[in-house]
Amino acid sequence: MRAELTRLRAERVAFTEERERLRTELRESELQIRELARHRDELVKQVEKLSGVTERAEQADALARDVLVARAERDSLRAELAETRAERDRLRLRLLDAELQLSGAVPAEAPVAESGTLAAEQRAAELARELDATRATVSWRVTAPLRAVRRRTS
Repeated sequence: MRAELTRLRAERVAFTEERERLRTELRESELQIRELARHRDELVKQVEKLSGVTERAEQADALARDVLVARAERDSLRAELAETRAERDRLRLRLLDAELQLSGAVPAEAPVAESGTLAAEQRAAELARELDATRATVSWRVTAPLRAVRRRTS
């Protein structure tokens, strides 16, 4: 019986040691679980941040596409504006040519330049020559003081 009691005591000591070892392992496992849960929470936060970054990147891509569309539209509008301005200038020159013809300044049989600029330049040069010739006359120089007085009194 003593042998049996000694064997049971030895088993109890072995079971107690095994129980303590298992408790220690359980505590270590609980600590590891807590640490893993903390890491999991950090990873979840990082994933949430990344999803926000992904949404912002998608918004930035959409805005970049909008900017490209707006730039293309701006460029087409600029080209249209340039064409409109060129047409306006052509119409103004045609109107000037017509007014010159109506006033009799340009003979009707004189060929009108395609763009009208040549005719306008010729007319301006002709008028400048006439003005220079008038200013070069003796009467113009003699009447200069009278014109000065008239300008001051007017």
